[in-house]
This record gives sequence, structure tokens and C-alpha cells, in this order.
Amino acid sequence: MLLVLGAACGGGSRPQTPQPQSVNAALEQFLAAVKANDLTRMAGLWGTERGPAAQWMTSEQLRQHLTVIQKYLDHVGYRIIEGPLAVPNRSDLRTYRVDLQRSQCNQAVPIDVVRTRSGGWLVYDVHLEAVGTPGGRCQPSGSGTRQ
Repeated sequence: MLLVLGAACGGGSRPQTPQPQSVNAALEQFLAAVKANDLTRMAGLWGTERGPAAQWMTSEQLRQHLTVIQKYLDHVGYRIIEGPLAVPNRSDLRTYRVDLQRSQCNQAVPIDVVRTRSGGWLVYDVHLEAVGTPGGRCQPSGSGTRQ
């Protein structure tokens, strides 16, 4: 009985929701949580091969990271341009190019998904540098500086 109580109290760990078992489900569920501004659900779908960030980040640190991610990735819809693609030298990673549909424009962004040690999939890197300023003008496609 004490063993069960000790496991339930778990040293401050948060309740776990099952990790998506497919790479596509991880991306779809994460983008749905972003659209719904559901930081709690995002916390269970974003992390590393160790598992969801909700299991190892402090609540405040997690809230700060996810608030920024949600603002940058906020969208009214999306479509997958390509992926999941294998990442060289990383058998546990897959990458997508996703076209985020915003109210004033569309913005292509790479998003990486990682296989966890427990076998599920989580969003790993959302490449905010490629998204552009939240609520700002759309970034032109291509690279270089504007003159």
C-alpha cells in the first residue's frame, strides 16, 4: 500500500496523458492545441526523447516557453507541405514543413518531431526563427535582407 501511495505522489510529477503513437498524430494534436490556446495540452505534446517537457520543466519555465510558442504558431489553419522526412544521423527525428494559415498571410515553418524513449512521438523543435513576428507583417519568402 505504501508503495502505491509513494508512486502516486511521485515527487511532484504531473499527471501524464498518453503520447501520440504516430509522428503525424503528434504534429496534428500539437497544432490543434496551439490553435485552441491550450497550454496544458501543448505541455504534454512538446518535449524531447526523455518525454514531455511537462515532466521535467518547472511550471513557470514551461508556461513561459509555451506562451511564446503559442503566440508564434497561432493560426487559423495549416497544411503540411512536406513530411515526415527523415533527419540525417538522427533516426529518432522526423521533420515537416508546415504552411501556417494566418489571418493576413500564410507562413511556412519547419517543425521537428522526436520519438521518445517510451515509443511515443512529441513535437521537438518548432523553429521560431522561421515564423516571423507574431501579429506582424508576413515575412517574404526567400532569404536575404530587405532594402
